[in-house]
Amino acid sequence: MLIAKVKDNIVKKDLKVRKLNSIFKRKIYSLEPLITKKNFSKIEVDNFIIKIVEKKSELKKAQALRYSIFYKEKKAIPTISKKILRLDFDKVDKFADHLIVIDKNRKGIKNKIVGTYRLLRGDIAAHCGGFYTSSEFDLSKILNSYKNNQILELGRSCIHQDYRNGTIVNLLWKAIAVYVKLYDIKILLGCASFHGTDVMKYTNELSYLRKNFSLSDELSVKSLDRKIYPAYTEINSNTNDLRTFVKLPPLIKGYLRIGGKVSHDCFVDDKFNTIDLCVVVKTDNIDEKYKKKYLH
Repeated sequence: MLIAKVKDNIVKKDLKVRKLNSIFKRKIYSLEPLITKKNFSKIEVDNFIIKIVEKKSELKKAQALRYSIFYKEKKAIPTISKKILRLDFDKVDKFADHLIVIDKNRKGIKNKIVGTYRLLRGDIAAHCGGFYTSSEFDLSKILNSYKNNQILELGRSCIHQDYRNGTIVNLLWKAIAVYVKLYDIKILLGCASFHGTDVMKYTNELSYLRKNFSLSDELSVKSLDRKIYPAYTEINSNTNDLRTFVKLPPLIKGYLRIGGKVSHDCFVDDKFNTIDLCVVVKTDNIDEKYKKKYLH
């Protein structure tokens, strides 16, 4: 009797393993068409190379740069594994493309990557758990309005503190423009942040953005943060819009300059020590000045 039960358990376990293997194989095969990528030719400007990560060693160096900025500089809270490895990583990294800027002339340091941006196309995100931005904002209106392969999520943007003079940002955007044309992207989206978690500190900035740069209703996104922050106020007529714009974080200003719009509400990310807005850019609506600069 006991032997029969043991045999029965073994058979059941074997069937479960076979079933899991079958599911796993189907998933692998379903991803095969996504592995084929279009050829993104590296860009060289002076002593800089801008390219897509091709090796694990390159990805780790990009993740190391991200760790130094997000966790050391901006005081995000790392998991134990991230703290031990000194890398910023998540499940999206293995599926996304990673733009990197390399300074060939950087001496005395093994990691010559000085800027990075993570690019996740919608057709890949649909097979791999969705966009990172979906963990903070409801993107259903955008996802219902555009095909997956027309959407590109931009994320994990960072630049080494010694290179924040505008040059690396321009190089990254030049490369993103090439990528957008390569894959015929119609919508760019992602999170852009204020530092810290004190929403009231940014009352003027958040109110200014809501008044002047809110997404239209057909593409509006809703924050998944359940807390209500009384930071939004009617803009005082004496408030200087230009002065408020100048105080915005560089990444948000960059998106707004090319024609970006932001979510009505914010999402407070305590672990990353940020106040996030969802930014959306229609590539057809990019300001003509920036089309000439990047999309020539």
